[in-house]
Amino acid sequence: MVRLSIIAFAVKPRVSLIKFRKGGLAPIDHRERLSAVSTESATHSTAIEDWELPNRYARKPIDHVEMEYINNGGVI
Repeated sequence: MVRLSIIAFAVKPRVSLIKFRKGGLAPIDHRERLSAVSTESATHSTAIEDWELPNRYARKPIDHVEMEYINNGGVI
């Protein structure tokens, strides 16, 4: 039989990995945030359009058999 005192020494107390801030984040004025976002998005555009991609990243064309398969709901 195992003594309970031995088990108590073997089990380590659980330590939380998540740290929470006390009180949360500081309130932000919505007008200031919207103006900052609009000026930032106008100057920086990180999105790439389909036509700007190199050919190796472009989508492969869909052949006629695959189109029929899609249009019929997966049944040929």
